[in-house]
Amino acid sequence: MTNKSTRINSPLRIIPLGGLGEIGKNMMILETSEDIVIIDSGVLFPAAEMMGVDVVIPNISYLVENASRVRALLITHGHEDHIGAIPYVLKELKIPVYAPRMAAALIRERLKEHRLGYSPTINEITTHVPVEIGELTATWFDVCHSIPDATGIAIETPFGKVVHTGDFKIDTDPVVGEPFDYAGISKVVGDGVFLLMSDSTYAEDEGHSDSDRVIIDPIHQMIRESSGRIFLSCFASQIARIQIAVDAAVNNDRKIVILGRSMQNYIRISRELGHLEVPDNLMISASAANSLPDAQVLFLTTGSQGESRAALARIARVDHREVRIKPGDTVIISATPIPGNETAVSATQDDLVKLGARLLHHKNHKVHVHGHAQREELRTMINLMKPRYFVPVHGEYRMLTSHAELAVAQGVDEDDVFVLTDGDVLELDDESGYVAEKIDAGHVFVDGLGLWDERVGVIDQRRLLSRDGIVNVIIPRNASTGRIMGAPRLTSIGFVAEEDADALFQDTLEEIQNYLDRARSGKLEWDELEATIKGTVEKFLHRRTRRRPLVVPIAIDV
Repeated sequence: MTNKSTRINSPLRIIPLGGLGEIGKNMMILETSEDIVIIDSGVLFPAAEMMGVDVVIPNISYLVENASRVRALLITHGHEDHIGAIPYVLKELKIPVYAPRMAAALIRERLKEHRLGYSPTINEITTHVPVEIGELTATWFDVCHSIPDATGIAIETPFGKVVHTGDFKIDTDPVVGEPFDYAGISKVVGDGVFLLMSDSTYAEDEGHSDSDRVIIDPIHQMIRESSGRIFLSCFASQIARIQIAVDAAVNNDRKIVILGRSMQNYIRISRELGHLEVPDNLMISASAANSLPDAQVLFLTTGSQGESRAALARIARVDHREVRIKPGDTVIISATPIPGNETAVSATQDDLVKLGARLLHHKNHKVHVHGHAQREELRTMINLMKPRYFVPVHGEYRMLTSHAELAVAQGVDEDDVFVLTDGDVLELDDESGYVAEKIDAGHVFVDGLGLWDERVGVIDQRRLLSRDGIVNVIIPRNASTGRIMGAPRLTSIGFVAEEDADALFQDTLEEIQNYLDRARSGKLEWDELEATIKGTVEKFLHRRTRRRPLVVPIAIDV
């Protein structure tokens, strides 16, 4: 594996803006001298320490700076970590979007929530039908994943074919959607590809990922043997899992209640597209379920990741308007925690058990299979593609490294395998490749209607506030002369208990009083006064408490 060489002329440039070195926020740039195309544009769901943040999106400043050459946004599939940032991209770049059917429908749904001021062009692709985009030609092919209409993309460039697998696993008989298309992929790639970019999420796991078919019998059995109400929670996009639950409900004379807006939207769209078969009389409201015997009700609900606003978490907190857990209920969690969600998932599950529910999850029953290729399938993909260059994508750094090592073991030259992270600019030509530079590609935080780059420091300030609180230093001054007009006051939130504050704050005021006495002799610029007070108070309070509250000097003009 390498990341340095000599500078190359007229190269193909590969630039990840998200998804490399992290799980989520997937976005890749493919750039020639004439054209730029974007592959996927997803969000990262915030970790617990990203306080108050709704989602995290890629930094697209490089794309905005080169907007005249950005031709299109190409989508592999409809998961939020691949399409969730599209509205924010289209606000800045008026470019067409090309996407498979399910993803296109979900994108249109998402765009209804955003006021862009124009109607973006969303094109539904057909697999194996080429689309010309500038000097490039893109062709989509079917793969399997945990959402219908998942695809990979082969892009013809001046150097040869570049293939992006999207998220995939090899399943030749999926419950929903198209099987992994061996024949079509072989036709697309021909004798080999110039560059392969391949999903690395489970690159550390030896073996082959299971088909959803292996959990049909276990889930049917659980539902058949449960005498009370059943709550089945999974990702709203896991349409195969939902179809299994629907079929089990039909077979066991249960009605279905759908809880959660995203679950309702995915089911509606999937039915419209023909991906999900649900009898019209099967679904009922939560209020109607109250009049049925417990053995005739199955709830399909969001919240398998412990999301605080999702239906299952609200039910666990006894905060749902219509549904309460009671002894005799069975809760099936048909998902595994995304890294970073473990604490929230555990808390939700504990609360459900405290309320009397019987809990079935991946650790004690066969209720879940994942949607990503393991090492045996990754070997197969590499051997199908026969790439000159290889870049592992979609995963934390150790996953990327494990996938890179696998590619070398499969015969790709070590010098032609590149482990990148977000912002790396990989330049490739017929002779060699190397990482030429690094561009800005950090997090952009979305909080309500606000967006800010991680360099602004808002999250750091929120962490500081949550840990050590805030201390305000209130300085009265003459509005016209700027002179200090009296003694300052200290107030705090979340720093020390009220009974401890008086003595500590009196000592703190004495610490700054001499400086303020000197400042009263003349007009002092506020910036200088603010900086000195802030530094003085921070040092004194840390010395006394070993804590670092956020110190905010506030001028009150009188």
